[in-house]
Amino acid sequence: MPPKKQITKEIILEKAFAITKEFGFDSISARTLAKQLDCSTQPIYQAFTDMDGLKTAIIEKSISIMLNFIIEHKDPTLPEELGFIIGYVQFANLEKQLFALLFSSGTNGLIHSFATSRQINFNMDMIIYANGMIMMSTFHALNQSWEEKKSMLIHAYELFCQVQL
Repeated sequence: MPPKKQITKEIILEKAFAITKEFGFDSISARTLAKQLDCSTQPIYQAFTDMDGLKTAIIEKSISIMLNFIIEHKDPTLPEELGFIIGYVQFANLEKQLFALLFSSGTNGLIHSFATSRQINFNMDMIIYANGMIMMSTFHALNQSWEEKKSMLIHAYELFCQVQL
């Protein structure tokens, strides 16, 4: 008799994360995941008490990946917080499903605590400006090249930093 296939917690999380990246967070269910893993739902519920536990793990992994991306793609020639914002916009453009998950699932407090633990500070004015740019790009209302968008972010940063009341 062949040995039983071992489905670990890590394997389950990786498959669920891959599904999330490709099809979105709402596509995750125990049955969908079990089908992709070619197993019953039992290993999923053994590894994660319930689907909320799995979904929390997916969110935490997504936050970690986003923050690592921001740090790794920060332009060292720019002020640090501007570099973080540019990385944030790049992440949103490259990882649309993960970005949608993180900013439509009420995880802002969790993101803030993760960011703080990695010493990433975001200027709130720039976050609002960047999110507007991201939304306009998502809905094809802003079709500028990446270099033009980066220039717009730099200009906005310069304007926000000059304002002193």
